[in-house]
Amino acid sequence: MQNISNDSIIIRKVINDDAKQYIELINSVWRVSYKNILPEEVFIDSEKTSEDKIKNFANKFYNYNERICYVAECDGIIVGAMYGTIKSTYEHFVEAGFADLVSLYINPKYQGKGIGTKLKNIFEDWARKNGATKYIIGVLKENNNAREIYESWGGKLDDWEQRFYKLDVGYDEVFYKYNL
Repeated sequence: MQNISNDSIIIRKVINDDAKQYIELINSVWRVSYKNILPEEVFIDSEKTSEDKIKNFANKFYNYNERICYVAECDGIIVGAMYGTIKSTYEHFVEAGFADLVSLYINPKYQGKGIGTKLKNIFEDWARKNGATKYIIGVLKENNNAREIYESWGGKLDDWEQRFYKLDVGYDEVFYKYNL
């Protein structure tokens, strides 16, 4: 494994020029993280829609009081990404006023270096400044690696679960709650 110093990692707000690398990162992390959970068809389908995601990137991933998106880069390559909203879109959490750390992806070669924690901390600071007092992170129930991390960060597993659908197949999604 390559030795990466924290000095060589730059964390910054996402810009439109990041679209292609951002989407490629998500696709590659999905392949590794969900390889034993989701079938190959899901990855192929996601990769086929990459061009549309790149075209619509600016409409979804921008920073203001309702949404936040940051990336971590090393030597000009995006190795981590975080996206969150001040109001969860999950019906169960809307009325309770939860913010939502929607996605947090780190290239597997760069995991274990504190990048995810730094991105999470940026989200927490932003959410706090925008009036949130708590937030959630959703994760596929079978994604044990991510669940261990979310628990190590102090997340409390909520009783509520929902089905996450890809290609008409449902997968259980669970949620971790955090206080700010």
